[in-house]
Amino acid sequence: MRMTLWLARGLAGAEGGRMPVVALLLTGLIVGGPGGPLLTTRAQAAGLAPVQATVQTTGQAMSLAPCAAGAEGLGVRWIVNAGSLRRAASAIPLEEQERFFGSPCTFLVGKQNLEPYAHWSAVGTITIRSAAEVDRCCGEGVGAVLYDPEAWRFTPPEEKRHPGAAACRVAEVVHGQHRLLIVAPAADLAGGGPERFERFLRAKIAARVARCADVYEIQAQGTEPDVRAFEEFVRKAAAQARSARKGIVVLAGISTNPMGREVSAEAVYACVRAVREEVDGYWLNIPAGGAACPSCGEPKPAIAAELLKEMAAGGR
Repeated sequence: MRMTLWLARGLAGAEGGRMPVVALLLTGLIVGGPGGPLLTTRAQAAGLAPVQATVQTTGQAMSLAPCAAGAEGLGVRWIVNAGSLRRAASAIPLEEQERFFGSPCTFLVGKQNLEPYAHWSAVGTITIRSAAEVDRCCGEGVGAVLYDPEAWRFTPPEEKRHPGAAACRVAEVVHGQHRLLIVAPAADLAGGGPERFERFLRAKIAARVARCADVYEIQAQGTEPDVRAFEEFVRKAAAQARSARKGIVVLAGISTNPMGREVSAEAVYACVRAVREEVDGYWLNIPAGGAACPSCGEPKPAIAAELLKEMAAGGR
């Protein structure tokens, strides 16, 4: 299949003076627009100009720039919420937050209108909980859309029954806007209770939602602090996703207080280490009680701070 991609002319260091749209999204130089990508003010100031190029596509997931460990972080990809980071400032100073999460290796949810996060080079990301919400997105600075279907009132019954079909409908719109799609279905789509993770795997929901996505996030945080259960669920869900979508980026969900339960930083780090060969990174949840998680209670940013220290000292 042939398709039109947008590039930008004039970027120093890009092969032939051009850089593809995905790389530009990840560096914050462009944002998606209804008629094609739009150059940001920073890009225009740098003298860039949009160019179209027709290329042969293979149906594989878009490739993202590698994330190397060093001054800009731990060499892993992240999803993290900007509002959660702001609430965590007393435990994780802003300069440390930017070191871990300020690069294009991070999908930063809600960064667009929240200072100082709006100026970071992390990928601006919005969350939608139903396919219909994608028709109302997205504004400038949004490089990725995170589709989060769960067994809650925000996701329509039809999407709960057929999350894969819904994810592909969302993908058509998101990719048409030159953005990346992250899918993060909850295990409770297969029913409640402690057996929901096994039912989720049997229903092959990971494979069904991953086939149209660029990034698949495994909502495994509900298995903390049982390291063996966490590792098994992540390993099997990751295998399903990769079997459905070659080259897809896979992340694992971790939480400082999953569903309001107490966990230690050591227990979360044990889960991280158990799956480090299975995933490309993590969604670090620092939840607070609210409509999306009534049982979460008070946020626990100190757990996140200790976890990051352990990861920095001992590896991801």
